[in-house]
Amino acid sequence: MYTDSCRTYIKYYIRCIFVLIITVFLSSAAVQYSHAEEQKLHPLESYTVKYKIEGNTQGEKTQYSKDWGRTLCWKEVSESNMPGVGTVKKNEKVVTRITDGEQWIYTVNLNDNTGTKMKNPLFAEIYSGIKGKDPKVFSEDFMTKMGGKVVGEKVVGGEKCKIWDITGGAKACVTEDLITVESSVDMAGISVKETAVEVKRNSPEPDGICNLGDAKIVEMDIKKMMQK
Repeated sequence: MYTDSCRTYIKYYIRCIFVLIITVFLSSAAVQYSHAEEQKLHPLESYTVKYKIEGNTQGEKTQYSKDWGRTLCWKEVSESNMPGVGTVKKNEKVVTRITDGEQWIYTVNLNDNTGTKMKNPLFAEIYSGIKGKDPKVFSEDFMTKMGGKVVGEKVVGGEKCKIWDITGGAKACVTEDLITVESSVDMAGISVKETAVEVKRNSPEPDGICNLGDAKIVEMDIKKMMQK
């Protein structure tokens, strides 16, 4: 059985996983074709974004997309203060990959070189509907079907973007070439915001950010987590 504090953190964690999946879709159209088909999943061959994290979580994150959106990776160093839970420190790397027709999200704790992998539960359904579609059109259609809607426009760090109101207190501001320059979650007294402070298009990979190395990985089942 979980304490109320643990439930609060688990609900926050699951919500963040959901927003993570949404962000993956917005940033890279989510799904990979085989390289033989040479289908571009993003308008840019590669890009790097550095984010400032504010709110209940404070820190910084560097995100990198390469191979026309087929791979998305990021590193985050942050400290969270969760109501009823306390301080949670994070020094981790996240890498999204496709294996045997499934999309996996790998998360590695860089302090002890251990991590988890989670199968994207939305992958199969979306894969059947993406083939042959433009990444930008698909991403916007997907967001709309998930209950998202564009509520305005603004400029973040010199980048003009559309503001998407997603669901459950989540928002994202996305440029015309599918770079998320601002995202936020606001639920149950927890508020976290990520804002781009640097954007580089067609850039080289920062310091092996997509390399999992020899990290010890175990599988995590998000469906079981949500049932507890």
